[in-house]
Amino acid sequence: MDQIDVRGQGKRKRAIGWIAPAIALFSGLASTSPSGAGADTTVEAVYSATLSGFPIASGTLAFSIASNGEYSTNLSARIVGLATIIANRVAAGSSAGRAIAGVTSPRSYALSIQGGASENTVRMDFSGSAVSKIQTSDPPTGDFDTRVPILPRHKRSVVDPLAAFVVALGRNEKVGPNVCNRTIKVFDGRVRYDLRLVYGATTEIKGTEGSYSGNAIICAVAYRPIAGYRPLTAEQAKFERNIEFSIWFIPVAGTDVMLPYKVVIGTPVGLLAVTAGQFSVKGSQSAELKPEPKTQP
Repeated sequence: MDQIDVRGQGKRKRAIGWIAPAIALFSGLASTSPSGAGADTTVEAVYSATLSGFPIASGTLAFSIASNGEYSTNLSARIVGLATIIANRVAAGSSAGRAIAGVTSPRSYALSIQGGASENTVRMDFSGSAVSKIQTSDPPTGDFDTRVPILPRHKRSVVDPLAAFVVALGRNEKVGPNVCNRTIKVFDGRVRYDLRLVYGATTEIKGTEGSYSGNAIICAVAYRPIAGYRPLTAEQAKFERNIEFSIWFIPVAGTDVMLPYKVVIGTPVGLLAVTAGQFSVKGSQSAELKPEPKTQP
């Protein structure tokens, strides 16, 4: 994620500019497999994004999970409606890797966002948890050199944005605050940042036909840039410290994986919400999310 432009029209452009990568980031959270999955599982989902309640983007996701832990993901996202007056962008992404015993090991990652002032492309290969090869489109001109430098250590012990929020539970592991309560170290090809998740609540989702119905774990998220970003002004830093950011995780049928149903991010012009409207899973019986035990008053 880039810094936040807090001035007039720049607010709107920056907020709209978040939509395609936000959908790409959100959709890719499911791109992994747990250990011990009994059979291949595939998921097809359609997401919609709103900004201050107005529809601005849509996205689709297809990913497969094999019993040996190999995964692959393909996604696309497009800005729609009146938002195209400000920006008309299309995003496409893919990822692959393996997840065993609750540990995700990315192998490759690619993201392309078109329709802006210049094409934005990133391709990365991984060896274990370290980036072994990276290729990006030319950076924007201007104050790019003012960014905090990316050092070799920033490319180690990281995951890519499409595997960032996967929760691969251990066998017989109970679902609860453990879904959250962790820090994810992410490198997107240009920026290294931490996402600190803290348990918020368990809630029930009552979806329509073709969408998900059941419980969800809500995690509050704190974003902290580490390197590759421009130094923040006092106003920008204050906004980032107080930004609203949450992820709603739901179980994937036939696996021990949790993936996002909804992501909510605060922007200078209102809340950006990305929600799964359609959700199709081909696999065995879904994991069950147990309700929280009631405490005595």
